Amino acid sequence: MYDQLERYTADQLLVPASQVTILRQELDRTGVHWHDYYELVYVIEGTADHVVNGVPHPLSPGSLFLLTPADFHEIVPDSAESLLCYNVVIDPAALDGQQLNELLPTPSDGSVLMASGYPEAEADFRRLWRESQEARPGTGALMQALLRCILIEFARRCEAGAAPPRPQRNDSGIARAVLYVDHHFREPLTLADVAAQAHLSPNYFSERFRDFTGTSFQAYLQQRRLRFARSLLAATDLGVTEACHAAGFNSVSHFGRAYRRRYGQAPSAYRAGQAAAAATWPHERAAFSGDWALQAGSGAAS
Repeated sequence: MYDQLERYTADQLLVPASQVTILRQELDRTGVHWHDYYELVYVIEGTADHVVNGVPHPLSPGSLFLLTPADFHEIVPDSAESLLCYNVVIDPAALDGQQLNELLPTPSDGSVLMASGYPEAEADFRRLWRESQEARPGTGALMQALLRCILIEFARRCEAGAAPPRPQRNDSGIARAVLYVDHHFREPLTLADVAAQAHLSPNYFSERFRDFTGTSFQAYLQQRRLRFARSLLAATDLGVTEACHAAGFNSVSHFGRAYRRRYGQAPSAYRAGQAAAAATWPHERAAFSGDWALQAGSGAAS
């Protein structure tokens, strides 16, 4: 059932040999879906409700938001008119292998990094779009630089309650391992598996990982899985057992204990609360029918 949820991959959208692709799109209503990449979206024209992990956020010209690979979302335009936007598809390995959270605040679980009333950003996105349309010497480097500037300005305007960005650390091996966890946390992972990505022994890797992320490997992995499961419970009709296994947990009882420790309530209680809230808001929760409408000027995303 979970496998029927729309999922978009970086391979479908990224230009070959590129870690960043920008699309100019006209979006109709989209069904609930998720991506294995980061998605940065700037609204040019139109208004809509943007439902992220079950929570609606208004969109209007000048809105800017960033989605992570753990977020589920749908867009519900306010009228028959489409939403015109720039959509930047970012491979998690982009920006010279540095984590996006080295530039941006870390959102609280289930929240979305978002800024509104930001018309000045349109010129930067337009320049990024134009640069992507023709291959010239230095195009890749200039797009990376423009994206960094956009992200830094965005970080200064984020509305979501969030922790400050982590200090930047020049540790490419550990950064590569963190990216591996971010991409594969739903799969069975061991400390030895991930340490091999950094070409380090498990014990030494464990110390370096804690220094780099501020938490242990097991805690980081569990947090990624818990956030993913919470997003599933908020945005879809999946039950607790299905969300548990979809997020990479093997035991429902272990999942329940970990969820209660982190969020202060049982996953079943959260699921019931989300279902009650959804009944008061006029949008369709994901029923895994796979139907969605999207018109794109170039490619398909969001």
